[in-house]
Amino acid sequence: MNNNLILRNTRKDRGIQLLRVLACIAVFVCHFGQRMNLQNLSPYIYNLSQLGQYGVELFFVISGYLACLSLSSGKSIIAFYKKRIVRILPLYYFCILYYFFTETFIFKAIPDDSLNLYWLRYIFCLNGIVPSSGEYFWSNIGITWTIPVFFVFYLLAPLIVKLSKTTLFSCIMLIGFIGLRFIIHKLCPRWFSSFDYLPCFIIGVVVYNAKKENSRFITSVCLLLFVIVLRWIESGGYIFDSVNIILPSVFVISAVFAVMLICSDQFVLQKLRFVRIIDILDEHSYTLYLVHGIVFCGIIDKFNINIYFRIAIAIFGTVFLTIIIHKFIEKPAQKVLKKVLSV
Repeated sequence: MNNNLILRNTRKDRGIQLLRVLACIAVFVCHFGQRMNLQNLSPYIYNLSQLGQYGVELFFVISGYLACLSLSSGKSIIAFYKKRIVRILPLYYFCILYYFFTETFIFKAIPDDSLNLYWLRYIFCLNGIVPSSGEYFWSNIGITWTIPVFFVFYLLAPLIVKLSKTTLFSCIMLIGFIGLRFIIHKLCPRWFSSFDYLPCFIIGVVVYNAKKENSRFITSVCLLLFVIVLRWIESGGYIFDSVNIILPSVFVISAVFAVMLICSDQFVLQKLRFVRIIDILDEHSYTLYLVHGIVFCGIIDKFNINIYFRIAIAIFGTVFLTIIIHKFIEKPAQKVLKKVLSV
C-alpha cells in the first residue's frame, strides 16, 4: 500500500497517540524524579520533573474524548464495556497479583485495614471510592489509583454521552460535575475520591463536541477562561498552587490539554517510519504506565540501592519489563479474554 495513503487514512489519530505517549512519559519522569532524589541534587530540575504528574490529567481528557468517539460511532454499550475490560483489566489484575504475592510472602508488610476490606479494595476497584483511614497501601499500591477513576467514568460514560450531545450541553455538564465534586467534598470528604477527576473526562467530551461542531477556537477560549476563573475563585485569588513552582490546578492544566487535543488532528507525519514508532510507543503506553509502578514501588522503594543502580533499574528495568509483560502476559491474556467475551 502506498505510504501516503496510509498516512491519509491514519492521520487523524496520530496527534492523540502522540499525546498519550507524552502523558505516559511525563508520569514516568515525575516518579523518576521522586525516586532519584532530584530534590536534593537540583530543586529546579526536580520541580520541572514534578510537572509530569499532570500527564495523568492528559490521560483522563483523552479518555473522555475517545469514550465519546466510541459511543457515538454506533457501537453498542455492551461492546464499549467489553473493549474497555479487555484493554484495562488483564494487566491491572496481573499487577495486583504481583503486589499480593510480594507484599504477603516476601516483604510481609501488609498494614491493617480499618474496614477489613483489604485486597477486595483492588479486586473491585474500591480504593477510589471507600476511604482507607489514611493508609496509602490500601489506596494507591503501585500507582494504581487511576484505575478506579477510569472504572467510575466508564460506568457513567454512556449516560454522560447521551446527555451531552452538543458543546453547550457538555459545558453545562462540566459545571454540574464540578458542583458535584464540591458537594461530595463537603458531605463526605474522604469518600468517592474518584469523582475528583470526573470533570477532566467531561473536558474530553467537550473537546469531542467542539470538533464535531467545528467550534474549536471559541470552545478553547471559553474553556480556558472558565477554568482559570474557577481556579481563581476556589484558591482565593491565586492561580498557582505554590510560590516555589508553577503548578496549575488540575482543571487549568486539563483545559490546556483540551486545547492541545482539539488541535491534535492537525498533526501530520510525513514519514512512515515515525508513524510506526508512534504506533509502537502508543501500544506499550498503558503497559509502561502500570509496569513502571512495579519497578518503582515494588523494587526500587523496597531496597537500599546505589543511585546509579537505581537509575539503571528505573530506566532499563522499566523498558525491559514493559516489553516482556506486554508480549508474554498482557497480549495473551487479552486474546483469551476477547474469546471469552466474544469481542
